[in-house]
Amino acid sequence: MDAESDPEPRRSSAWPLVAAFGIVAAEAGILFGLVVIAVAGVLAVGASFAGMLHEAGYAATPWRPLRLIGAVVSLASAAVWIAVSPAVTPAALVDAAATDGIAVRAAVVLGAGALLVVAGFGGPVVSSRGRTGERSLEH
Repeated sequence: MDAESDPEPRRSSAWPLVAAFGIVAAEAGILFGLVVIAVAGVLAVGASFAGMLHEAGYAATPWRPLRLIGAVVSLASAAVWIAVSPAVTPAALVDAAATDGIAVRAAVVLGAGALLVVAGFGGPVVSSRGRTGERSLEH
């Protein structure tokens, strides 16, 4: 293709780079018990996957995929936490999180997944306020 025949130059997406850094941060945070790094990594991966789905045209907005990704991450980490816990009672889960390294890491990832779900529900509210309010961030 000739550059003159293409009216709009194609730009590459930044989402894959964010996803790659998010995966590395999440793995490092989970492996070494760095809670803030792990949560930030999980949030970056979830947000970038939702952004990629939206950018590719598979979703009208990134909010629904963000909620879905958060729910899947939360369910998977809750399953791991329950699997390493001796019983499925609140006391046993808390005890497992206090004594078992895998359980505490699963709890951290569960919290990050819950934050993705909250962001998926809060995002449309915040973005709609910017469009209907008196001030806009574009001006």
